[in-house]
Amino acid sequence: MSIADELQILEFKAGERIISQGEQSEKTYMVLSGKVRVFMEDGTKIVELATLGEDEIFGESAIFNGEAYGANVAALENCELYVITKDSLNDMLKSTDPIIRALIQMLIARLNATNEALLKSETREFIDVALI
Repeated sequence: MSIADELQILEFKAGERIISQGEQSEKTYMVLSGKVRVFMEDGTKIVELATLGEDEIFGESAIFNGEAYGANVAALENCELYVITKDSLNDMLKSTDPIIRALIQMLIARLNATNEALLKSETREFIDVALI
């Protein structure tokens, strides 16, 4: 039995909010079925960041950093999601080959550095650009 078999599955209806920007991160999600939209809001301005579907993950940056979610996520259609907690993620990483674990840690560090550079960039169109 894999760790994924032990993960909670949540269902969301089309239009339902899954993550709110600024909310403390506690979970990462993987789409089992359906589609979600990732977007940011600033007053009346909405910036669409991504549409995600089956086998795609969101909320991972925030959970690795222990920071708040940087964007909103809502169901575009009825969907089912795996709920990945920090503990379950750590359990999965412990059972991963050490080279893969090191590769993941390096990619996360590079992603964080890139996100920080984007946030400091004077050329960005939307001031609050951040990855979830």
